[in-house]
Amino acid sequence: MKNWNATHTKELLTWFSPDTYRKFEDLPLILLYHELQARSFFFKTPLEGNEAFFVTINRKKIYSGNPVLVPPERLGDLDPFYRLFQPPHLVLPKVDRIALLSIVLMQRGIFTWQGYNEYGINEYFEESSVVDAIPDLFDQKVMFEVDLASGTDDEIAESLKAALPQWRKVKHIDPDPPESVRFGYGTIRKIVNNRIIPMLDILVWAQEQDVRVSDEVLSRLLYTLDDEEIRYNHQIKDTDRPLAMKATTADFIRQFNFFINKNSHLREMKVSDVIQLAARDQS
Repeated sequence: MKNWNATHTKELLTWFSPDTYRKFEDLPLILLYHELQARSFFFKTPLEGNEAFFVTINRKKIYSGNPVLVPPERLGDLDPFYRLFQPPHLVLPKVDRIALLSIVLMQRGIFTWQGYNEYGINEYFEESSVVDAIPDLFDQKVMFEVDLASGTDDEIAESLKAALPQWRKVKHIDPDPPESVRFGYGTIRKIVNNRIIPMLDILVWAQEQDVRVSDEVLSRLLYTLDDEEIRYNHQIKDTDRPLAMKATTADFIRQFNFFINKNSHLREMKVSDVIQLAARDQS
């Protein structure tokens, strides 16, 4: 890996300017979430399905001087009203997953093909859940169906909430993961004020160029003498770069989503207004 030099700065500045990132403050909070989520794939390995395709497209957008990867008009595509929403923690099984499970169930003799359109079920497993029948494929997961017509949202949520401790006990899953990220108003303020998104874009470009970017270089690129507050290399090393890398993790993205779901009144609020709430919360 090469060290950063003046040539790299010149090349970076053909597309990078801190001023172009100020528009993130005018986005609704839900779009800031999607912007971070889109960038998390830059650091994910391995990429799956169409993820590599979208990573390539988003890098090209950034390198063309357009850091907004999810424009407001695309929000309807991400949260469509006509398609089942896919929340964190819960998975809507896809056809390939069901196909895999069916194949395994047949291989293990749990159900069999008896010719033409006839299938038989091993009576020993007839009343078993899929999870109990093939537990090695559900080491940390539970598969279940939700009857939306069986009760209100609160009743269904309470039923799931009551079941989770018992399911965790059976599966030997700690209810409080030790690496859980704490997320609140102050986190959003840091994402914007500490310029986490532009830092990530610089780090992605540096990674692609196979060049090492120091904390001092990051400070010079992210701030100018006209800025009211400048974050220096020791602050970037101790706080900002670790936060930037944490912001690309699945746990951070999940906690951001949880924060929005828990504070739904903030969903469409401008990021700058949410930051003001954070300042008021600290005062």
